[in-house]
Amino acid sequence: MANSAIAKKGAGPRPRRASAAQVTAHAPERLITYRVSVLAQAISRLVDASVRQNLGLTSRQWRVLVILNRLGTSPSGEVARMANFDHSQVSRVAFELAEKGLITQASDPVDRRKQILALTPAAVECLRDGVPVSLEREARLRSRLSPADYDTFIRALGALEEEAQTMLEEIRGVE
Repeated sequence: MANSAIAKKGAGPRPRRASAAQVTAHAPERLITYRVSVLAQAISRLVDASVRQNLGLTSRQWRVLVILNRLGTSPSGEVARMANFDHSQVSRVAFELAEKGLITQASDPVDRRKQILALTPAAVECLRDGVPVSLEREARLRSRLSPADYDTFIRALGALEEEAQTMLEEIRGVE
């Protein structure tokens, strides 16, 4: 498997190098990784521009507020997991949100190394202003897909996320 870190188990080793013809014919715009990355960047820019314009927040700050609203008062590590951020990103965003008066930070009484995050009433008001814009954005994006296409899209994303995670674990196992 060392010869093929991201090859599917049992699929056999992949070639070490591409041929000149493969390099010439390589069309990244046809690759799942490329298309998903481009879409993710476009949506990230859209959310960032929207929350900056409507709330004066960054998309990361908005995500932490939304996740914290979903979780309730929580350790920063749990927020990081659900937001798919690393702990340092959540720490930085939590500091920014605390400065804006949108969250409180406190040390966990059992483990002083853990930070407990909680929304403030001002954050709830911010969410009340931001959620309608978020739902409108979601409705507009979903309007481009039929309900069946949306269901297929969600299933496909789930399958791709699962396989990407498996591939990542295989690569990490080789390191």
